[in-house]
Amino acid sequence: MMPDSANIEKSDDTVPMRILAWSENRPLWQRDALRRIVLNGYPDEAAFEELLALCKKEHGDETVTLAARPLSKDHLPVDPGVGESVSLSGIANVSGVNQLATGQTLNFEESGLTIVYGQNGTGKSGYTRILKRACRSRHAGEIMPDVYSASPTRTAKAELKISRASGTAETVAWEDEGQTEEMLSAITVFDRDAASVHVQKKNEVWFRPFGLDIPDDLAGVCQEIKARLTTEQETLEQKRNSVFLNPIWSSRSELGKALSSLRHDTDVGAVTPKTAFSNADEARLIKLQSDLAQDSAVAAQAQRDYAAQLDQLETYLKRIEQTLNDEARQALHATKKGADDMRMAANTAAHDAFSGLALVGVGETVWRTLWESARSYSQMAKEGGTPFPPSAGDICVLCHQQIDEPTAARMLGFEDFIKKDTETKAAEAEHAFKEAEQKFRSMVVHVNKVSAAYRSLRAGNFALARQVLRFIALARRVQGQTLAQLSGQDVPNPLALPESVAEAVNTEAAQTRVYAASLDDASGCEAREALLDEQADLQDRKQSHELLDIAKTEIARLAELKRIEDCLRDTATTAITRLGNEIADNLITPRMRDRFQQEIVALAGNRVRVEVVRSGGKFGSPQYEVKLYANPKAKVHDVLSEGEQTCVALASYLTELANASHTSALVFDDPVSSLDHRWRSKVAKRLAKEAGVRQVIVFTHDMIFVNDLAQLASQRNTPTKLAHLTRGQDVVGIVNKDLPWTASSIRDRIDKLEKEARAATRLFEENDDEAYKTAVSSLYSRLRATWERALEDIVFNKVVMRHRDYIDTKNLKRVTALEEADVQIFQKGFKKCCDFVDAHDPSRGHDPEPPEPSEVMADIKSLQDWTEGLRSKMNRVS
Repeated sequence: MMPDSANIEKSDDTVPMRILAWSENRPLWQRDALRRIVLNGYPDEAAFEELLALCKKEHGDETVTLAARPLSKDHLPVDPGVGESVSLSGIANVSGVNQLATGQTLNFEESGLTIVYGQNGTGKSGYTRILKRACRSRHAGEIMPDVYSASPTRTAKAELKISRASGTAETVAWEDEGQTEEMLSAITVFDRDAASVHVQKKNEVWFRPFGLDIPDDLAGVCQEIKARLTTEQETLEQKRNSVFLNPIWSSRSELGKALSSLRHDTDVGAVTPKTAFSNADEARLIKLQSDLAQDSAVAAQAQRDYAAQLDQLETYLKRIEQTLNDEARQALHATKKGADDMRMAANTAAHDAFSGLALVGVGETVWRTLWESARSYSQMAKEGGTPFPPSAGDICVLCHQQIDEPTAARMLGFEDFIKKDTETKAAEAEHAFKEAEQKFRSMVVHVNKVSAAYRSLRAGNFALARQVLRFIALARRVQGQTLAQLSGQDVPNPLALPESVAEAVNTEAAQTRVYAASLDDASGCEAREALLDEQADLQDRKQSHELLDIAKTEIARLAELKRIEDCLRDTATTAITRLGNEIADNLITPRMRDRFQQEIVALAGNRVRVEVVRSGGKFGSPQYEVKLYANPKAKVHDVLSEGEQTCVALASYLTELANASHTSALVFDDPVSSLDHRWRSKVAKRLAKEAGVRQVIVFTHDMIFVNDLAQLASQRNTPTKLAHLTRGQDVVGIVNKDLPWTASSIRDRIDKLEKEARAATRLFEENDDEAYKTAVSSLYSRLRATWERALEDIVFNKVVMRHRDYIDTKNLKRVTALEEADVQIFQKGFKKCCDFVDAHDPSRGHDPEPPEPSEVMADIKSLQDWTEGLRSKMNRVS
């Protein structure tokens, strides 16, 4: 809302300050736009790109790093108050401004007129750019350093000497982009850019007092930003992935439901599957796709057959577990140990019984085997068998020799040993171990034993199949290690039987039977619907990577669309139009319109008959159009010339100044660059008049305008200071006092000639004849030119002037003051000058001596007396 006028300090109750107060509740990007408009005018393409980025940043675009710089009091001109004024005394110590030379001082007349003349490219614009930047002018532009310098000074600096109406003087150390002295902003600068502020040319010519264009420009910025945002919005709308029209996901799955209801603030993490799609998921999906695609009864029977295979597998796994578990293996090892212990006891008994024999090993395993073999052989040696062991006198079935008494007794001892209990128990224990070992060894541990069930499991539950395969493989190794240990081998780090998977197989079988039952259900029943939901979830989880990429892209698109929608709301111009209306109602009063008419008449007389008419407005502030009195319907911009439109702009500018509460300095940069003599003289007259009430500084390259302005100021007795700028080697802006020789007045030229004569006198006194002769020749050349200029300025009283496109007849009568004696003095002085100039190459025999210094000074005095005397006589002509 527009701040209440009562809440604004009276000293701050200006259009810019009202706009500043109003802007405090506006979006930051608009406040930045206001700063740009105030400083540089309507934004260019680069500025629009930055403003669009700032608008998006304000609504959450984190990719924008640019920071907004809102309009502040530091950017606005300050009203120093009623009765106060600020004048410029000079500019000094300039650096970093284009090619302006350093060490120069440009002084100004504080209470009158200063004219700074310079041809194109001599530095006038450099000095005005300093003033525009330092004085917070509209369209101040940027100051470039010396682009031709190898090491240019980057920051523009200068010392600005100012004085106030109270007599206080101070020097402001100005630095571009730094804090500027507030009071400098009371000084205003009018140039081509300022003219475009006051008179805007769109389809018509508009009257735009300072400040009224700001809401209009801001509304234009909003419309441009809106247009760019709308274009981006349309582009984003077209970028919607066509997959949303023909989804590749299922409306049954959780992921599919999320994709169908995406918003700009959807959390991708919330819809991302918690687990990755596994091989088991793949197998399950294939199974569901196959089963749900065929007849439900056939699919159910297949599942029951599969469950039966799982039962067989479970039984086999349990057999393995029963045979190879820790308890069974420990029991086998215990049986082996018991047999070994019994055999050791039998061997001990045999040792005790046969220790006296010559041969060792009697009674041990090998020996027993041999003994029993001999017994078996004796039973088969002949029909009916032979007693074993043989008695004394029998023939030995092994050696075929007759058994003597000691041998028979020894063999009977052997038989008694065999028949004792220790040996029997040892043999029984060994037999029991062999049976247990054989049973353990006979357990075939290999997946091929259940290959059909394993293949079905692998197709239905790959993960469980891998667990089963691992269990069988490890069980086979446990079996091998156990047999190796039983055979007496050393097995380091023997394996333990892994955890049973039989229960998992049992669970799979139970779930398969439940699944089979659900397949038996008719289509549409709850169980079948659950399977269809599961299949959809698995299908979308399988393609979740692709779907999530689509989701992320769509969420980013929706977020950008939401941001654009929020930005578009910022571009509404209702509040801006309200501000413009209030400013216009307060600013463009009947009194201001009347003053505008007075300024137009003063500048253009009756040549430009226009008036200011309110013609409505679409955005921003209402439009005040400049209309022709004679034909209000005519297109003014087609009728008025560029010069006439410049006069309208200057009239608008001066109208505002008339309503200001202070009389601070005005600076004009080439105010007549597009005007011919008809308008130029009017502008000169108006500026000379203004110089009577405030300081006026004019930079111009138009020498005729310089002369007109200087003459008008002289007629008004307005203090006037003249200066001109020249170029140097690689620099511009070299300050010279007064105007250049060709534009100097007769009095100024005589003053310069006297200085040259004194300089030549020093050469004469130093006996530097050649240098003296050259100096005198140059002096007489300038003296001759001054005699000629005196004809134009004094004799003909500027009635006719070279290169001026009009004749001033009002002073023609004064020309009659010229007498014969005046003509003779002129001819004598002019001829003498011709004798000593190098206008032509003299003959070899003619080498005249130059006049002595006293004679030179006398010749200059002759010109001075002649001009003053003639002026005096002319002034007496009524």
